[in-house]
Amino acid sequence: MEIFYYVLIMLATILISNVVNRFIPFVSIPLIQIGLGVLVACMPLAFELKLNPELFLVLFIAPLLFNDGKRTDRQALWNLRAPILMLALGLVFVTVLVIGYFVNWMIPTIPLAAAFALAAALAPTDAVAVGSLSGRIDLPKKITHLLEGEALMNDASGLVAFQFAIAAMVTGVFSIWSASISFVIIAVGGIICGLVLTFVKFKFLKWIRSLGMEDVTLHMLIQILTPFVIYLVAEELHVSGILAVVAAGIMHAFEKRKMDPMTVKLNVVSQGTWSVIIFVLNGLVFIILGTQLPDIIQVVWENSGVSNWQVVFYVLLITFSLITIRFLWIHLGWLIPHLMKGNDLSKPNLRATVLTSLSGVRGAVTLASALSIPFVLGDGSPFPQRSLIICIASGVILCSLIIATAILPLLARKDESQSDSPRAEKSMKLSVCRHVVEQLNKEITSENKAATQFVMDDYRGRMRAIQKEDIDMGKRREIDREQHALRLQIVQWEKQNTDKLLAQGEASHHAASRYNNYLDAMEKALSGRGRSRSGMMGMMFKRLMRQVMHPKQWQRAKEKNE
Repeated sequence: MEIFYYVLIMLATILISNVVNRFIPFVSIPLIQIGLGVLVACMPLAFELKLNPELFLVLFIAPLLFNDGKRTDRQALWNLRAPILMLALGLVFVTVLVIGYFVNWMIPTIPLAAAFALAAALAPTDAVAVGSLSGRIDLPKKITHLLEGEALMNDASGLVAFQFAIAAMVTGVFSIWSASISFVIIAVGGIICGLVLTFVKFKFLKWIRSLGMEDVTLHMLIQILTPFVIYLVAEELHVSGILAVVAAGIMHAFEKRKMDPMTVKLNVVSQGTWSVIIFVLNGLVFIILGTQLPDIIQVVWENSGVSNWQVVFYVLLITFSLITIRFLWIHLGWLIPHLMKGNDLSKPNLRATVLTSLSGVRGAVTLASALSIPFVLGDGSPFPQRSLIICIASGVILCSLIIATAILPLLARKDESQSDSPRAEKSMKLSVCRHVVEQLNKEITSENKAATQFVMDDYRGRMRAIQKEDIDMGKRREIDREQHALRLQIVQWEKQNTDKLLAQGEASHHAASRYNNYLDAMEKALSGRGRSRSGMMGMMFKRLMRQVMHPKQWQRAKEKNE
């Protein structure tokens, strides 16, 4: 029961964090959740959570990365492939080398291999933290896509580098050639594994649908199990489970399915289900980070071998170094193609570069890596400065989140993201609506003609509404006046036609009188002498209801008029 109560407390904490954020919106939800996690850890509970790094990766990181890959912008990912790879691979290994040597020089009690392990844990940015920030801060679209693509890819490179550094520290043996070959095998193998398993899943789904098994619940369960199965299979094959689930998610984004009622229903259920899952997992990740902090800080606080102020200084200096390396690497990413191609390329915008540098927040993967450091070496001796390494990693996570939360809104407030004007969005909406109408026109048949025409009319109405939004107020008033005059003229035509039908004996006096009364009331509403717009809308509603309640009578009258 203790575990059950603990889970309930964690879920309640997620809800509380969102309520608190409502009152202090200037503080990001991850920071609030970390703070609440610290409070949970200080509560006198019968159950104490001990984080298992391997379980943490498969339970939280795998589904989150799978969902991010599934929701990624395919075109943006392809267009930004070069800078994403430079950040996800090049920057990670540069960070490991520079920060590793820097930490070893600054803290001589941490051996070089252990310093490399700390640097590798700090190298990857966190997809969950990046997603939380981009959802709150109005970053430019290009920077958002770049950060999301980087966070999808760099977890694998950072984790592989971390594993090699730990192996070198524990065994005392390291070969750069062997490590390079192993990295390629692990990375490429993970991608291939993810793609192959996803292809098998698609074939399996096609097969069970051919058997008539189209239950949405069954398909939704398969979808939820997908990231866990792919991650575990990849890890069993000793390749990157992280890259496997990322590749699987991206492959799902490229999946093209014929739209039918079952698929539409599954998409609706899938979006709702995954939104709840991601909401809970995102919250749990940061709350769990918070629950681990008190024990980590206490161990270092009670360590007489290092001053507490020294630890704070180390954390600040390493955080600043990470931001500086990232800033310089982004400029280097511009400089190399500039020198090689000799093009007159414009320099990267300074504010965009600073935004990208400060957005490289650390999170769950960093802490999970640090906590997976073994307690003892191969010879049985304690791992040197393990508690200090974990404390520094935790401090850098907090610092990167605080800096991003405090500074990014100031820099992003007047950024080019707001140049994604409503005009561009309206143009996109119009294009989508036109494409839908064209597709519906191609799909029209004698069986679905009535329904298709109804939907097409609805989309044309939406297009007219969107186009009307672009008209300035003066022009809009002029159009409204013209429409008003035209409606009055139409009422007069209807009166004339009614009198004509009465004179020709094609309409009864009773029907003509009732319809003329209706037209008089509409004319008063249009002229402003009656109930104005509300009166006209009421009459239009009555007219519509007559069509709905007495369709045959309305159709006969229509055919007679024609």
